Amino acid sequence: MTTSEAVAEKTQRADPRMALLVTAIGQFMALLDTNNINIALPSILKQFNASLSSGELVVASYVMALAIVIPLSGFLGERVGMKRLYMFTLAGFVVGSALCGLAWNAPSLIFFRVIQGLFGGMLQPLGMALVFTLITPMERPKYISILGLPNLVAPILGPTMGGFIVEYISWRFIFLINLPVGILDIFAARWLLKETRIVRETKLDIKGFALATLAFPALLLGFSIAPDEGWTSPHVLGLLFIGACALVAFVRTELRHHDPMLHLELFKDRMFRLAIFVQWIGIFSLFGLNFIVPLFLQRVSGFGAAEAGRILLPMGLVAFISMNAAGQLYYKLGPRPIVMTGISVLLVTTLAWGLVDENTSQIWLMVIVSLRGLGLGMFGQIVQVVAYNAVPKERLSRATGLVNVGQRIDTAFSTAVLTSILILGLHIAGAPKGTSISDGTAPVHDMLLAFRYAFYFMSCMCILGLGLAYFLRDKLWEEQRHGGSVEVESDEPPSGKPLDVQSGSRA
Repeated sequence: MTTSEAVAEKTQRADPRMALLVTAIGQFMALLDTNNINIALPSILKQFNASLSSGELVVASYVMALAIVIPLSGFLGERVGMKRLYMFTLAGFVVGSALCGLAWNAPSLIFFRVIQGLFGGMLQPLGMALVFTLITPMERPKYISILGLPNLVAPILGPTMGGFIVEYISWRFIFLINLPVGILDIFAARWLLKETRIVRETKLDIKGFALATLAFPALLLGFSIAPDEGWTSPHVLGLLFIGACALVAFVRTELRHHDPMLHLELFKDRMFRLAIFVQWIGIFSLFGLNFIVPLFLQRVSGFGAAEAGRILLPMGLVAFISMNAAGQLYYKLGPRPIVMTGISVLLVTTLAWGLVDENTSQIWLMVIVSLRGLGLGMFGQIVQVVAYNAVPKERLSRATGLVNVGQRIDTAFSTAVLTSILILGLHIAGAPKGTSISDGTAPVHDMLLAFRYAFYFMSCMCILGLGLAYFLRDKLWEEQRHGGSVEVESDEPPSGKPLDVQSGSRA
């Protein structure tokens, strides 16, 4: 590296926090529109005089579009430059949001949600990949709170902010609010982000993309409708069968392709594979509680939406504090004790929810919620640091797409499984036929028993995750602590040059 290049890199890396904030805003907007649409749906259906099936398509169309483009993010980022692509997708997301806010009927809204999702789907993996070009592997724990901020805040603020906008302004503004924020973020990205190296020789894996376009949306849609239609319904079985067959073909294609769209061979690295599996298992408790607890508070405890939101509020604050603390402790302790502590707290918290009933005080509920925030802050992002620190620098853009696809499918799968457990639990409890938890018509005692089945299942998943987390290691951290250099496991031919621990690249 020449002196001028070193000075330029040092200048660029002087303070990456503002650049991190730029990408966090884009990720936050994309995630927010996944979370706040549900609360606006009744108003949308009423204004358009649309059916419930149309409402389901309004939600599902966005998720399907996300699933289609996420695998493309790594290839396009390498081909046109990640900064340029980030700004383009952000602009497209803003335009899609404006069109959604101006929709005149349900079909037009569904179409515009597809446009919004096609652009918004790449914001999260691109934002993560851009972050990793700004900070070294050993800096990732330091900035963990900013990296995890969108995933933390969007599920909490989405329903609350969406409810306020729908009640006091109009449902259209849950989309139109993206315009000023998105436009400002585009200018900030132009100013603060650094363009990445363009890899012109990379080519689109057309067969892999076609199979991914079939596999991921089919699986997501199948998991989404399974609780309502039943896992054995022809529609659900057809979607899952098509998705599974396409997924198998996709895996075979990607493993044989010389330049695959998603580098599935990353799973050959033991630590990457272990970290991802731990994360997927943890999603059952992390995102499962995101889905179940608000429903529990409104149906069993009898709180209104606003009261439930206030009870859940401490979780975000505690999680942000613990996330910062976990990032600092990473340098002293490494990932294993932090992740195991986080999962242990999640286990205790989930079991505690199994002891809650309709008479539990708000104070005790807030204590449990706060403890969950503690576990969330010590688990979620730390596991991702372990996974990405096992990835060679040149493959990070593809790794973020791979991880995001897995998270989307796993979240949909966990939500579907937990919803099915609630339905089955209600049946086991002997609830009157025709009653349900979603509309609150089932007896409280029966609903309470159904929720406990779900909490116990999530507790079992935590125990499994705890056992796997014992084997987590970060070789970069270990070498940095003891002083030296380490090779990151890769299927690439060895270059004969040592790996620089700080940069993660060949010397």
